[in-house]
Amino acid sequence: MKRIASVAIVLPAFNEEKDLPALLARIKETLSGQDFRYEVIVVDDGSKDRTAEIAKEGAKDMPLTLIQHEANKGLGMGIQTGLSAAMKVADAVVVMDSDNTHDPIYVMEMVRELETKDVQLVIASRYQTGSVIVGLSAFRKGLSLGCFLLMKTLVPFNNVRDYSTGFRAYDSGLLKRMATVYGEDKLVEESGFVCMLEVLLKLRAIGAKATEIPYTLRYDLKAGVSKLRIWRTLKRYLIVVNRYRSKRPDAATAVAMTAKQAGA
Repeated sequence: MKRIASVAIVLPAFNEEKDLPALLARIKETLSGQDFRYEVIVVDDGSKDRTAEIAKEGAKDMPLTLIQHEANKGLGMGIQTGLSAAMKVADAVVVMDSDNTHDPIYVMEMVRELETKDVQLVIASRYQTGSVIVGLSAFRKGLSLGCFLLMKTLVPFNNVRDYSTGFRAYDSGLLKRMATVYGEDKLVEESGFVCMLEVLLKLRAIGAKATEIPYTLRYDLKAGVSKLRIWRTLKRYLIVVNRYRSKRPDAATAVAMTAKQAGA
């Protein structure tokens, strides 16, 4: 059994002053006293509100590091910055949305999955038995389901059903292997919401093993306005799928790719 002694929680944030305080409070209450050490990494992506100030206030009474982008670079670049920093300071990296729709109570189960199963990626999935979505319109639910069915057909990934959720736990060793293959500054190259699909397909291409857990997605707790641009995102989905669709090396090939990159 693997031992996860430390977990970094990455929170990419853009104008999240309404939701970030409640999320930080939930993280502190939930993760304090666990068997693993935790640290929060807030990546403020050029916010124009009090997001950075709230993170600085939070750092006074919880383990929190603030990284700031001077200008807004998009969700993908926020995750890029967070993953790059987090994989160097913890055994596992959990990425959560900063809008308080993800409950940190699931972090413990994600850590257990990484410790007890032969996987390097754990996804909090909307499409597992027992999952619940609260506060999302029927249109958005239908659109998400349609995207899932399309992705599962075009780019099947063993044990993965939710291709776009932002709530995931990564073994840091997997992220370091990904950095070796693609370059540490190119873990994430898409700037918008499709970055979550991009990361997943890159991991698929290097032979990552994944599992999913059910969870409750709480859109009803979100106070801020959604930043998703639906039709633009769908167009980028198809572009990214086309780019990575044929990249499916098996585990042995992935190891060879890593060794080749390391020796270069």
